[in-house]
Amino acid sequence: MYYLGIDTSNYTTSVAVIDEDERVIYDGRIILKVEKGGRGLRQSEAVFQHMSNLAPLCREALNYAGDNRIACIAVSSRPRNVEGSYMPVFTTGYNTASIMSSCLGVPLFQCSHQQGHTVAGAWSAGMETVGGFLTYHISGGTTELLKVDDIDAPYEIIGGSEDLNAGQFIDRAGVAMGFSFPCGKEMDKLCGIGDVQPIELPVSVKGSFLSLSGPESYVQRLLVTEETVDETYKAAMSKAVFTSIGKALEKTALNACIKHNMKRILFVGGVASNSIIRSMLTNSVSLAKNGIDVIISDSKYSSDNAVGAAIYGRRVFRGNGGLYERG
Repeated sequence: MYYLGIDTSNYTTSVAVIDEDERVIYDGRIILKVEKGGRGLRQSEAVFQHMSNLAPLCREALNYAGDNRIACIAVSSRPRNVEGSYMPVFTTGYNTASIMSSCLGVPLFQCSHQQGHTVAGAWSAGMETVGGFLTYHISGGTTELLKVDDIDAPYEIIGGSEDLNAGQFIDRAGVAMGFSFPCGKEMDKLCGIGDVQPIELPVSVKGSFLSLSGPESYVQRLLVTEETVDETYKAAMSKAVFTSIGKALEKTALNACIKHNMKRILFVGGVASNSIIRSMLTNSVSLAKNGIDVIISDSKYSSDNAVGAAIYGRRVFRGNGGLYERG
């Protein structure tokens, strides 16, 4: 049997199918279009694009499934697994999943976008997701440090950003340098050109919380006053932005692990796929010295995807002992 997952985040429409052994059969994603020079999408624009993208992705997913029966559908229906968590984009995925569930005669399971990220990230790193670890969810819409006691329980926010999210910092700096939104991949690629030294940026950390508005304002001032913003300067600034974020993540992660007596921390979200940040966290002397196991999701499953929702659905379905299985 196969399991189908759907996720409709701020900037990606995703549909996935996995098999009984949690192997990916289909992983379809369409990144939402943002006009050049833009710094994001209004929810109404994102909803419209998701509605256009879901039909071809679902059709393709079912084609990949072939004659194999879909046992259940799982969908990320909200940003976080707490009461009142809501964002219009997730209603498109939920409505589509609900219709498919009725038509196929199979159960529908709901998870949060954050749960999907955590499950996909842990799965990609071969990590158990029962609980007893910290998750750092770092993306364009979220920079939260979470205590995970149980995969189905609300995650307790114990740290993260007090203002800008990491992805917002990256995109604002990138757009100011002329990159297309979202800017992370283009900036990351540019960092690999030559031996460019990063510009020194401030890092603002208090306990397990960080602030990125100050560093972002500092970058904007530098870009306005710099006479020549050429490729070399853009590479240096891109590396500076990633390095500043990496240092802040490292410090807050260490402080939180010590405070909550945790020895495992999982990094998920689109920003976790950045090569510089991944390298800084993986090779962190301070985290290693304190015996903290740094787990970073596979780059492919750090960004928004529906694989986590599909895996979540399979595990809930099997956890019910086949209660909803039809002969």
